[in-house]
Amino acid sequence: MAGIYVCLNIKKLKDKEILKQLGISVLCVLGISAFFWMPMVETYFFADYVVYQEDGMATTESLYKSGLDIKTLLYTDTKGEEAHVFEVGIPILIMLCLSILAIKKGIDKTYRKEYILFLVIGIISTVITIKQFPWGIFEDIFQIIQFKWRMLLFSNFFLAIICAVNMNMLIKNFSYKDIIAISTICILYVGLLMPLLPKDTEIQDIDQCTIGQVTENKRDTIVGMGKGEYLPVKSNDNREYIRTREDTVYVIKGIRKD
Repeated sequence: MAGIYVCLNIKKLKDKEILKQLGISVLCVLGISAFFWMPMVETYFFADYVVYQEDGMATTESLYKSGLDIKTLLYTDTKGEEAHVFEVGIPILIMLCLSILAIKKGIDKTYRKEYILFLVIGIISTVITIKQFPWGIFEDIFQIIQFKWRMLLFSNFFLAIICAVNMNMLIKNFSYKDIIAISTICILYVGLLMPLLPKDTEIQDIDQCTIGQVTENKRDTIVGMGKGEYLPVKSNDNREYIRTREDTVYVIKGIRKD
């Protein structure tokens, strides 16, 4: 997605100041996220973890099963077994409808390409999450994300920008009456949604959770880190050891000094 954005603005890279700022930004992003990508690169090249094995993180079948129903994107069924909320939300849907008006009126030239790009990526990222979407040749590439609905993260980011631009277009000629009316509608909307929020007062304390439980089905074994995908391959293949291991330091070579 970032690559597409850069390609659309490739001519701007001729400006040395923009190149300088881009380089600084890249270094800042790499520095801030170093706690994640450095260990990841290290484990990928110098260790043997389950996550990097074929079907270690997820399978094509599990990826498809994580697809959402279209209705799930429109509203949340609070009576369902899971309390996950995947709906796009009425406010965003209303703001997106204003995109038609925004395009007709003419979007500012300074960010027209970004507007169209973000709108397209936002819509595609949302559509990808549904069960009916055919992943085709991209199955193996996107399998690492485990769940289709994780694409909503990108959807929320890009569509939020589109909605902000659309709102800016509307409020240019707003009066105090309009502000009061919209604020009242927002308060009523939030108030009506409050009773629908799932509440669970019987959350199990983490000390009561069974860590290291071993079942006959290897995929269902809980070892304290997901289902074992973040374990070294040898540890994952010897889960009985993990289950019975004592909470102490094991010395393989040398003498232990307490």
